[in-house]
Amino acid sequence: MELQQLKYFKTVAEVGKISDAAQALFISAPALSTSISRLERELGVTLFDRANNRITLNQQGQILLRYVNQVFNTLDCARAELRQSMLLQHPHVCIASVSSTQLVDLITAFSQEHPGFTLQCTSLNRSELNNNGLTAQHSFLLASDGDLSSEYAQKLESVYLCDDHPVVMVHPEHPAAKKGYADLNELTEETIFLPFQDYPLFDQLVRIFDDNNIPLPTGNAYSHLTTQQMVSNGLGVAFATKLTGRTPSLSLRYVPIKNNYQPWAMRLYWRKGHDFTEDEKTFRDFVIRYYRSAQID
Repeated sequence: MELQQLKYFKTVAEVGKISDAAQALFISAPALSTSISRLERELGVTLFDRANNRITLNQQGQILLRYVNQVFNTLDCARAELRQSMLLQHPHVCIASVSSTQLVDLITAFSQEHPGFTLQCTSLNRSELNNNGLTAQHSFLLASDGDLSSEYAQKLESVYLCDDHPVVMVHPEHPAAKKGYADLNELTEETIFLPFQDYPLFDQLVRIFDDNNIPLPTGNAYSHLTTQQMVSNGLGVAFATKLTGRTPSLSLRYVPIKNNYQPWAMRLYWRKGHDFTEDEKTFRDFVIRYYRSAQID
């Protein structure tokens, strides 16, 4: 099956007449008819009902046309992106993370320092990551030690970036904001917004509450942005990490917890034996510098 055959098929399906389609394609009607017949033989189905000098898509033809349209739409997008790439010649790096909130401040800071780069970012859940691994398009993975299975981690190389810590997100007038810290025991009567259970932070919180013999509170789960909005309106408190709460906010305060916990290491991963392009080296060095400064802060 050739792309040209699919183009011929698409045109005939849209025009509905071999002679008119042949004229539009600048080929002879017999040649076009032969091409359509060959496509039907290759697929093992009849694609058209032929009657009274007209040709009409049958059910099988309609199915094929739907996928052929997808093929040509994808090709159009590819051509447009290739043309844009040739015009801009921008460096390009693709990074994945198990939490999109980890990437927001990093991407902003990197784009400000390197406006000529294009960054493609993907959020992967942990089961997908550990079962399928990084796709070929991804150069890097930003994750904590606990996000990867030991089996998959052995397939990657990494560099330590910094330790991350749990913080409590509160309204500026909340008592914890005035004290400068939060006690988990004092939050049990609060309205609490928890992260989704498939988020890495949720597992960290389970361990922290368990280590301190405090029942994990029940609460509603929302996206990070929705949680920020609700806390800023004084509707409750939520949990975040020191890294995601690094950007100052007038309507929110991020306070550390006074209870015992173990911080977790953030790392930048890549495939073993990967040869870095100059663009990837630039991005890797920036990420290391960015998070090392976060450790100092």
